[in-house]
Amino acid sequence: MKKIITLLLVLATSVSFASPTWIEYLIRVESPQSAAKIVAATDQFMSSDFVKNNFKGSLHLNSYIAGGLDGETHSFAVLQPSLAEHEIWMAKLSDPNNQEVAKYLSVLNANSEGKGSRINTFIQTYGTPSNKDTVWAVYPFRTQPSNVEDIIEATEELDEAIKGTFPGQFGLSERMAGGGMQTHLFTVGYESLAEMEQWEDSAPRDQGVSPFDKEMDKMAEWYEREIVRNVRVYDSALTLQDFVE
Repeated sequence: MKKIITLLLVLATSVSFASPTWIEYLIRVESPQSAAKIVAATDQFMSSDFVKNNFKGSLHLNSYIAGGLDGETHSFAVLQPSLAEHEIWMAKLSDPNNQEVAKYLSVLNANSEGKGSRINTFIQTYGTPSNKDTVWAVYPFRTQPSNVEDIIEATEELDEAIKGTFPGQFGLSERMAGGGMQTHLFTVGYESLAEMEQWEDSAPRDQGVSPFDKEMDKMAEWYEREIVRNVRVYDSALTLQDFVE
């Protein structure tokens, strides 16, 4: 965990500070017992006075349903208004005299293995933002900078094509660091796996998404889809709806 903190502080000097930012910390947990200990420790830490007084964002503790190519089973997604705000938070976590942080990290270190981190910034969001969405399909891809404007245009056309039939929300983000050769990703939120399956099997989905897929295939190299579920959502000062709007 200390390596992750140090890495982020270094990377923060080279990426944009002003955009809504979400950072993923990937971990591998070997047993349900260890996972339960992490959830309990995170519950306690996120309810502490230290977090209430210092954390200005939202934390999502996720479990992987599919994907996890580096062996990760869970992830922490930290949503904050900017990378600058996140840098302030990470500096406070680095204080060696903070007993709350030391206690929490001891549980994480004893029950999980760090598998890396990824820094993302939102470009645009679509659909209906809702804090009820707890299942997320993530579609990472690689593209050239010259294609980004056309991708945004194609995504806006997709939004118009599926408006009124698509039940969730989706967003386009730039991957600023981590993820290997990936440059961008789409995140698609649903209230449940059943809702996701129903949408993916529907005729409006096929009619609306097929033209978008054809356009994207000309501009993007897709990577394997990931599906995660929110185990816990801690909204200390920022809900998901606040974040995307």
